Amino acid sequence: MSSIEIREHPKFFNVYISGPPDNLKLYTRNLTPGKDVYGEKLVIFRDKEYREWDPFRSKLAAILLKNPQLNFFEKNLNCLYLGASSGTTISHISDIITEGVIYGVEFAPRSMRQLVQNTGERNNIIPLLGDANYPESYAKSIFTELDLVYQDVAQPNQAEIALLNCNYYLKKGGILIIAIKSQSIDSLKNIDVVFEEEKQTLEQSGYELVESINIQKHADKHVVFIFKKRIS
Repeated sequence: MSSIEIREHPKFFNVYISGPPDNLKLYTRNLTPGKDVYGEKLVIFRDKEYREWDPFRSKLAAILLKNPQLNFFEKNLNCLYLGASSGTTISHISDIITEGVIYGVEFAPRSMRQLVQNTGERNNIIPLLGDANYPESYAKSIFTELDLVYQDVAQPNQAEIALLNCNYYLKKGGILIIAIKSQSIDSLKNIDVVFEEEKQTLEQSGYELVESINIQKHADKHVVFIFKKRIS
């Protein structure tokens, strides 16, 4: 029996917390009990199993610890995840949106093999080996309108990749969450200038900035933008 008291997050659907407000730990309820994905701690509380969500391994966890304004989770959300890697963050999204679908795009074959191995029992994840620069290349595998695009790719053209995919798949009024790594875009330019240029690229292309979140405590030289695709 765990001595950790786990409670529902006051805002975010299917996210759980423990500890005081100034030192929160995050959890999701394990969709595949008894199995971890990246060595995370498994905790039993009131006969249910939870996975600790490490903000130093998952930028989405770091975002949630900053208490963003927008509540972007619901159980039947349909999501496109660009840069799914070996499955750390996408597995927690899988725990949360139990009646939705997450399409996880990954370019590197080795990471894709790990992703399939780590998430094979999770029926709401569809792994797609593909290049996020060419969203039409995986169109035959995406069968529904998408509510959310989550992007974490370390490429020089991060805003362009987001636009290509959101214009192709994201419904009007849908949400884009993009983690911008300044070093991947221009390691010599001032990071605030890099962030501002990426933001302007998206704003000028029909996306409304909802919030900017600094996660550099957990991910160096990163900022996260949350955008909404304009309805008109």
